[in-house]
Amino acid sequence: MPWWIQASADPAAALASALAALLLWRPGALTDLTRYLSDRWSILAWPALSQAKSLLGLDNPAVAMGLGLLGLLLVGWVSLHLYRWTERLARRSAGA
Repeated sequence: MPWWIQASADPAAALASALAALLLWRPGALTDLTRYLSDRWSILAWPALSQAKSLLGLDNPAVAMGLGLLGLLLVGWVSLHLYRWTERLARRSAGA
């Protein structure tokens, strides 16, 4: 199936294509956006929390990357359980 048909049928495919095009056009755009948002609206940018982060060693890039990967795995695990829960609900409602 051509990509333009898939994009019109699936909005997630269009969003993924737009994100890939943005990253190919400006590779640092996503990093700049996250840095801007984290500096402006993050609760972790508050002075007291920033000081606590540095005392615990959480401002180390390797620790931050590890916590980010752990967060991604946690999101995947929660989404799998949420999917199974909604599947059980759908089966119960179809059977009743």
